[in-house]
Amino acid sequence: MLCSKIEPMVHGLAEDYAGKMTFVVRDYKEGDSPARITRYGLDVHGMVITDGADEVQWSESGHKQTRDGVKAAIDKLLGG
Repeated sequence: MLCSKIEPMVHGLAEDYAGKMTFVVRDYKEGDSPARITRYGLDVHGMVITDGADEVQWSESGHKQTRDGVKAAIDKLLGG
């Protein structure tokens, strides 16, 4: 999930939600990322929010994510 648009957004969101969520940026080519991409139903890149059991709570494939859209999804999941 590394790209010039997504990575800075994730780091900013990590600051906004410190202590409430853990944020991880993964390179789509490294480690178990290819298997995760398939399991999450992503098209190579995307963003995924999972619970503690790695079950998808929200996802969006590609590079179309916006900070406001992701914040809205997180706030909904956190009940806020």
